Amino acid sequence: MPKDDEGEFGRMSNRRDESAERTSGEALGKPEGAPDEPRAGAPSEAPSAEARIAELEERLRQKSEEAAANFDRYLRAVADAENLRKRVQREKMEAIRFANETVLRDLLPIVDNLETALEHAGLGGNGKSVVEGVQLILRLFRDLLERHGVKELGDPTGGSFDPETQEAADVQASEKVKPNTVIRQQMKGYRYHDRLLRPARVVVAGSRETAEPGEGEGTQESGGTKKSTH
Repeated sequence: MPKDDEGEFGRMSNRRDESAERTSGEALGKPEGAPDEPRAGAPSEAPSAEARIAELEERLRQKSEEAAANFDRYLRAVADAENLRKRVQREKMEAIRFANETVLRDLLPIVDNLETALEHAGLGGNGKSVVEGVQLILRLFRDLLERHGVKELGDPTGGSFDPETQEAADVQASEKVKPNTVIRQQMKGYRYHDRLLRPARVVVAGSRETAEPGEGEGTQESGGTKKSTH
């Protein structure tokens, strides 16, 4: 065989040997796409199943304790609200029951003075002491009413009739004043703070058509106003 042919044949033989070695090495090595094997002594990256379960159990325990604490606070809040409702209701009932306690207590000295006046009246005399006692009691009553927000309305005599604060008890003809003028006050009116407690009862002047002769002989109710009849 010529030398050139022997050299070419040798090179081809060598390449076949190298290819066989690579194929043998790949067969003995790891499969394509397989993960790298961890190096000796390297820490594990993923926790074990037991550690994960322990972590979840701890978190569950904490949440259970938190839920129990929240439920306990809820029960306490409900109990406090119920106690508050009962206390408010009880205080409200007591306030309604004893609403007039202050007024009644203030009335007691007036009752005492009335009893004293009656005792003096039983002793005889000219009655002057009785009159003075009644005047004193009247002053006490007025002071009591004023302390509790009750005030007298002014005397409306001579002014125009005001249906908001006055009630016409009678209508009389008068040539001295204009019609619808208050001639006389029969009963005082009172106001409780900003509310009308009782209107004043008055006599109102009317024209001849409204009040005819014979007006003093009788009265008749008409539309809440007492007018003279004939």
